Amino acid sequence: MFVRTSLASAIAAGLSLLLSQAVFADGNADSASASVAATGDAAAAEQKKDDKDEKETRELDTVQVSSKFVSKGAHSAMKQDLDVRDTPYSTADYSQAFMKAIQTTNLTDLYQYMTGISRGGVTGYDISIRGFKTTQADQGAILVDGLPGLAGRFGSPPTVMAQSIEVVKGPASVLYGEAQPGGFVNIVTKKPDEKASGSLDLTAKTFDGYGIGLGDHMSYVGDLDLTGPIDKDHNLLYRVVAELSDNNTFRNGWEHARYIAPSVLWHIGESTTLRLSGEYRRRNNAYDNYLVAPNKDASLIAPITTKYQEPGDLQQEGGRSATAALEHDFENGGVFNFSVRHVRGWDTAVGYDNVGVLKDLVTLQRRARGQSNHRGYDYFDTNYTQAFKTGPIEHKILVGLGGGTNKTDFLRLQFFNGPTSGPTALPGPKSININIYDPIFGVSPPLSSFPPGPLNDRVTTESNAGAYVSDVMTLSEHWKASVGLRYTKDHTYQTEHVYPPFTSSAKSSDDVLPTAGILYQPDENWTYYYSYSTSFIAPSPTAQAADGSNPFQPTTSHQNEAGVKASLFDGRVTSTVALFDIQKTNTLAVAACNAGVPGTCSVQVGGERSKGYEWELDAQPLENWHVLFGFAHANAKVAKSNGNPTTPIADTRLTNAPLNSAHIWSRYDFAEGPLKNFGFGVGISYASQIRGSQPTPADQRVLLLPGHVVTDLAFYYLAMDKFPVTLKLGNLFDKTYYEGVNSTTNEIGVVPGSPRYVQLSVKVPFL
Repeated sequence: MFVRTSLASAIAAGLSLLLSQAVFADGNADSASASVAATGDAAAAEQKKDDKDEKETRELDTVQVSSKFVSKGAHSAMKQDLDVRDTPYSTADYSQAFMKAIQTTNLTDLYQYMTGISRGGVTGYDISIRGFKTTQADQGAILVDGLPGLAGRFGSPPTVMAQSIEVVKGPASVLYGEAQPGGFVNIVTKKPDEKASGSLDLTAKTFDGYGIGLGDHMSYVGDLDLTGPIDKDHNLLYRVVAELSDNNTFRNGWEHARYIAPSVLWHIGESTTLRLSGEYRRRNNAYDNYLVAPNKDASLIAPITTKYQEPGDLQQEGGRSATAALEHDFENGGVFNFSVRHVRGWDTAVGYDNVGVLKDLVTLQRRARGQSNHRGYDYFDTNYTQAFKTGPIEHKILVGLGGGTNKTDFLRLQFFNGPTSGPTALPGPKSININIYDPIFGVSPPLSSFPPGPLNDRVTTESNAGAYVSDVMTLSEHWKASVGLRYTKDHTYQTEHVYPPFTSSAKSSDDVLPTAGILYQPDENWTYYYSYSTSFIAPSPTAQAADGSNPFQPTTSHQNEAGVKASLFDGRVTSTVALFDIQKTNTLAVAACNAGVPGTCSVQVGGERSKGYEWELDAQPLENWHVLFGFAHANAKVAKSNGNPTTPIADTRLTNAPLNSAHIWSRYDFAEGPLKNFGFGVGISYASQIRGSQPTPADQRVLLLPGHVVTDLAFYYLAMDKFPVTLKLGNLFDKTYYEGVNSTTNEIGVVPGSPRYVQLSVKVPFL
C-alpha cells in the first residue's frame, strides 16, 4: 500500500519548484552541459557537439510537432518492414508525437482519437474495433511487441511503456492466430537506446465538473524513463521504465498502482541482437461495478458519481512478464526472428456486485462476491524473411510458426445473490440490496455473514499452434500483391475442481485460413488496394447442443476491404479511405435442450456483420502545426439468429458499437516571437448513439446510450528551454456521457465518461 501523502507532497513540491523556475527564469538560459572525461581537444569538441545536437533534438521533439502523429511504417500488418502504402490493409502506427500531444498516462485514453476504435468495460481488453467488441478472453486483441498477454487484466496499460501504438483493422488470423474480426492493437514497447537519456514525468490531476471542486479528488503519477549503454563499446544497452500512481476517481474511488519494466539489448555480433525484457505490475483499487440503467432506460441512470459498492470493497491484481527476442541478419539478406513471452497474473475481489434492477426500479439487487483468479500465458513466434526474384517478379517471403498456451484458474469463493422479492428485498439494515438513487453504506452485514452460494473452481487450458506463409510481391512498376496461408490447430480443456459436480470437457479444432491483396500505384502519391482476410475463434469446450454433444466448429470471419491511400505535398499529408465488409459466421445461439440434458444448450446458426467505411487524415501544414482527423461508419448488426426467446433478434445493432464516430486533434507550437516555446492543442471526439443491450423476442427493451461530443484543450510550454510543461483541460464543457457498457453485464454495468478535469504534467530530463 502506498503512502499517499508522501507521494503527493513529493510530486507537488517538484511541480511547484519547476513552475516557479519557469516563471522567473530567463527563457533563453542555457541548460547545464554534462561533464565528461576529456581525452583530448577533439574528443571534447565532439562531445560538446553531441550535447548540442541532443538538446536540439529534445527541443524539436517537445516544443514543435516535428514528427507525424501517424508514422508511415506498417510492420504489424505483415510482420515485415513495409511502408503503409505497400500493405493492402487499413493500418496505422500512432507515434510518440501523438501520445505527447494527447498527454495521458493511460493508453486507453488514446482510443477516442483512433479511427474505428471505441472503449467500454472494466478490463484493459474491453474495446470495440469496427463494431466487434473484445473481452478479457481475447488475448489477441491487444498484443505486446506482437505477442499476446498483458501483465494486467484490469485497468489500462500505462503510456510509459509504449514507443508507439500500431492498429491493424480487420481479421488477422493468418499471421497472428485466434482473434476477433475487427482487428487488434499492438503496443510497441520502448527499447534500449545507445544514447544515454533519462527523464521524469510528473503529473497531477483533479476534477472540476459535475459538482466536484478543484482539489477534491487529486491524483498523482510519476513516470521514470532511463536508457543508455552499459559498456563502452555499446554492445550492451539497457532501459528501465517505471510508474508510481496514486489516483482518486470522480466516482469516490481510489487506485494505487506501480509498474516497472527493465530491458537489456545485447549486440551479440554485427548481425545478431538479443533483447530481454520484463514487467512487474501491481494495482489495488476500490471495487466498482459502475452504473445501472433501470428498465433499460438511459434517462433513469443515477448521477455518474453514484457508486453501489461499499467503501471497504476491494479489488487487487498483480502481474509479471518476461520476453526474449532474438534477431539475426544473414549475408544473403534473410532475417530470422524468434520471440517468446511468458506472463503470470492474479486478481482478487471482495465486495458487492451489481446483479439486477428489481421491479420497483429503485432497488438494486446485489451479490456478495469473493473470487481469486490466476492466469498464465506462454506464447512464441518464429519466422524467416527472404527477398528474391523469379523472373521480373520481386518477392519478400515470410515463413513462420507461432502459438502458445493460456491457462486460467477462476476460483469462486462467494457468490450469494440478494433477494428478488419480499420485504428483505428492500434496502435496510439486514438487506444485501441497495437503493439506486440514494445508496446508504455501512448498514449491510459483513460479506462473511452471507452464505457462500454456488461455488466452483474452473480451470481452462487452451493450446494452439500454427504454421504460416506470406509473400509480398512486386509484379511491375505499378502493381504489387500479397498472398498468405495459415494452418492452425487448437485444443481446449476445461475442468471443474473443488466443488461438485466435478466435470471436465475438451474440444479440438483446426482450420486453414487464407488472405490475399492487390495494390495499384499509378505514381508515388497514390495507392488503390483490395484485400481479403480471415480469422477464427475456437469453440468453447463447455458448449453443448440440444443432445448434450459438442459438434461445434470454430467461429470464422472474413473481410473484403477496398481503399485508397495517399501521400501528398512531400509526405506532409497522408490519408487512407477504406471500405469494408466483415462477416462473422458460426456464432452460437441459445437453443432448447432435449429432455434429460441439463444446463444451457446452443445451436450454431448465429452470425454478425459489419459494413462501413473509414477515413483517416494526418496533416502537417507547417512544421509546427499538426492535425489528425478520423471518421468511421460501422453498421455492425446481428446477421442471423435462430429466434429463440433469449437470443438477440436479427438485424439489431451490436453493443458498444457506434454507427458513426469521428475525432480531430490539432496541435500548434509557436516557433518564434514572444510566444516561442508556447503551444496549444484542441481535440474533439464524437460518437453516435450506441446500444447497451440487444432486444430478444421475450424482451423488446433496448438500452440506448445517447451520442456525445467531448472537447479537450491543452497548453504546452517549454520552461527554461528544457522542461516541457502541459496543462490539459479534459472534457472542457463538462459533458455528461457514457463510454459504453461492461461487455458481460450490459445494462447493469454502464461505464460513465469523466467529467471536466484539469491535468498538469512536467517532464524533467536529467541525462
